Amino acid sequence: MITIKLATVDEMLAQATVLFEEHYEEIARNKKVMKLKPDEKTYHQMEEMRKIFILSAWQDNVLIGYSVNFVTNHLHYADLVIAQNDLLYITKEKRGSRAGLRLIKETENHAASLGCKLMLWHAKEDTALSAILPKIKYGVQDIIYSKEL
Repeated sequence: MITIKLATVDEMLAQATVLFEEHYEEIARNKKVMKLKPDEKTYHQMEEMRKIFILSAWQDNVLIGYSVNFVTNHLHYADLVIAQNDLLYITKEKRGSRAGLRLIKETENHAASLGCKLMLWHAKEDTALSAILPKIKYGVQDIIYSKEL
């Protein structure tokens, strides 16, 4: 059985190091300039301001995934509270088990409980997430392009 619970920044920094590295190796596109090094100070500040929430997914006391999300008022629409996913990861062994979908739904529910009216996800092209989101009624909001300089 999979359990999803709220986690703190410190808990994730202590328990998710291996998953962070797996996640990075799997999806980071510009590894030459994008080196994995979480800005722990900023994550802690956001936690103190209640501008972040983290959900962790567990099975048999083993961390199998996480959803890290920022909560803020939209800069263009000041009255609109949004949740923007920063990180979403499920171990490869648990993909296809509905664990990822459940983590997405729990993220939506928690964001709504915080007063968020819009949930934003970013997904790399041709990934499981980019395939799942349209099936659960998400539409494209923006497309982000990048180029190493």
